[in-house]
Amino acid sequence: MDEQELLDMFIQERIDMLLTKLSKMRHKKSAEEQKRILQTEYFINSLPDKNRELIQEYIERFSDCLATEEPYLYQQGFMDGVRVLNLLGKL
Repeated sequence: MDEQELLDMFIQERIDMLLTKLSKMRHKKSAEEQKRILQTEYFINSLPDKNRELIQEYIERFSDCLATEEPYLYQQGFMDGVRVLNLLGKL
């Protein structure tokens, strides 16, 4: 395992820990929110196959995009912190 893979693993683990903590702090969905989610799922499932597949593909790509961006942003923030510590150490 090289340094980049180790850093990626560390970052993904930290993101998972933070998301778990966030999910515990979030409020539970209200009955109205649950109802809207079910209505949306029903609406999507009632679409013709071609349209439903298009919507599902869009949602998957959107999720994939977020899954790619979050670790990158976290890594860049981490590296910014390291740079700041190095700069402070030189003062």
